[in-house]
Amino acid sequence: MFLILALISVGIAILFWLLDRVTLGPKGRYVLITGCDTGFGNALAKSLDRQGCNVFATCLTPNGAKTLEECTSDRLHVIMMDVLKSESIKEAFGEVQKKLPQGSGLWGLVNNAGVTGNVGYYDWWTRDDFRRILEVNLLGVIEVTNVFLPLVKKVKGRIVNMSSGIALAPCSAGGYAISKVGIETYSDCLRLQLHHFQTSVHIIEPSFFQTDGMQRKKAFDDPLERAWSRMSKEQQDAYGRSCIDEFKQLYGEISKTADTRIHLVTDSIEHALFAKYPWKRYPVGGLIRFVARPGGFLPSFIGDFLRYNFVPFPKPHRGQIRREDATREQQSVNGILEGLDCRLENIQRDTKSD
Repeated sequence: MFLILALISVGIAILFWLLDRVTLGPKGRYVLITGCDTGFGNALAKSLDRQGCNVFATCLTPNGAKTLEECTSDRLHVIMMDVLKSESIKEAFGEVQKKLPQGSGLWGLVNNAGVTGNVGYYDWWTRDDFRRILEVNLLGVIEVTNVFLPLVKKVKGRIVNMSSGIALAPCSAGGYAISKVGIETYSDCLRLQLHHFQTSVHIIEPSFFQTDGMQRKKAFDDPLERAWSRMSKEQQDAYGRSCIDEFKQLYGEISKTADTRIHLVTDSIEHALFAKYPWKRYPVGGLIRFVARPGGFLPSFIGDFLRYNFVPFPKPHRGQIRREDATREQQSVNGILEGLDCRLENIQRDTKSD
């Protein structure tokens, strides 16, 4: 009996493995990718171009657009677009409409554009800090999708949204985690709504990968220094300077050890776009697949206990500033006393000489 069950299990596993590799193929299809200056979007645009796919790659900077055009074929069309500006998105939509053949639409829309955001404790950051992250990573995705959705519906295509593994186990990622949790919920709701139009929605959940957004000084060190400089004396005393330094050290180590195999992410996006039986979610990286995703099913008190005790999250150093100030005050007092001693000695010498 056990042998029969084992054979059935192996047979089912092989069947799923085979079905997972059935593909519709990218050749001749039209796909729009946002955020192609660098990182995942740039690598995906080049990969799809090599496979014969017609790509609309949106870039934010002229330099990013020029670099991408120089190393791709005429199947790839670079379009300047800023997801923060509604007018820019509408202009990009107009350009895509002009370049699409009559009667066709977008097979794929890949919402990849995003910013890393600020790390650390929430009361370090202002409304404007949170606004920028949410407007790019969440509201930008929603608006781009709304504008281009008619072209995707037209051919019963697919929408792929870039989330993050940090959405499954948020700790110190600041507004970035909030935006990616928003992407998860938005994508789940959108998938149910578009079911009636035979249009599917898929979520990519990568772990830490070495991209431009993971550059330590630009993404982490500079914002942390700004946060420290504008803290009140009370906040600085509550957290301590070493808490900032520990965050910088932590994310410096993460940046150095981040996975360089970007193709794991682009392969997942391509599977979501062209597989006959695509997944709803793509956890990319062992940490996400085997730790963060299963950990989401734990009771909250267990999850909180594990994160608090085993995740390297810098803790406040209460009273550190007060101790440092007390030391400086003591040193100042000691200096004054030493000065008084010197004066007394001089007075005594003067008295004896008289």
